[in-house]
Amino acid sequence: MLHGFISDASTFDAHIERLRSHVSILTIELPGHGGDQSPDTETWDFSFIQRELDTVLQHYRKYHITLHGYSMGGRTALYYALHGKIKPEGLILESASPGIQDNASRTERIQVDEARAKVLEIAGIELFVNDWEKLPLFASQAEIMTATQRARIRNMRLAQNPERLAKALRDYGTGNMPNLWPELSALTMPVCLIVGERDEKFVSIADKMEAVIPRCEVHEVEEAGHTVHVEDAEQFAIIVLGFLNKEDHND
Repeated sequence: MLHGFISDASTFDAHIERLRSHVSILTIELPGHGGDQSPDTETWDFSFIQRELDTVLQHYRKYHITLHGYSMGGRTALYYALHGKIKPEGLILESASPGIQDNASRTERIQVDEARAKVLEIAGIELFVNDWEKLPLFASQAEIMTATQRARIRNMRLAQNPERLAKALRDYGTGNMPNLWPELSALTMPVCLIVGERDEKFVSIADKMEAVIPRCEVHEVEEAGHTVHVEDAEQFAIIVLGFLNKEDHND
């Protein structure tokens, strides 16, 4: 399971409790997040992350591996499914995109990522988190989640290192992600797309992805926004286990 930006592996703690009676779970912290120790001297681009995942996943080759990724982690999981040495037998993408298709929009997003990186470096983590929580992408969290749940997520965000987050944005933010749209038809494993009903941008992206991925199913979770695994943990678990059970029956 691969987490999103300004997060870490602890975001999946509750799901480990829910799912571990059915599957074994490996959580991985992406470069610049949590306890990750990727060297600052490296460029943390998608090929770097792919090589690092190759090193980790080779220890689990004898298992049936399904990759799950949320948002930034979803983009990373998708890239790995297409380019990694160890092909997963299933792919679960939650609120994820295959990248930006046109050059002008990509350039604009690189500038946005750079501006956010500078805020992290100059203003620090607390001011950045305050602004991040106000993004329309996360508006549903304030309405759906309890104060305790929101506090837990905020504390996880505040625990991140702002300088390393800034490097993550520059090295493998959305702007610097390769355009994977032309490669989606090459995915041979079953793919599960999970989106929140209120996350209209990613609902639209999921519909377009479903049209070109050969073995694909889309689950739109009612009332949820961008962070489905947090906003509706129960439904998220039902979808994941249902998908894994289908994979087992196809073996």
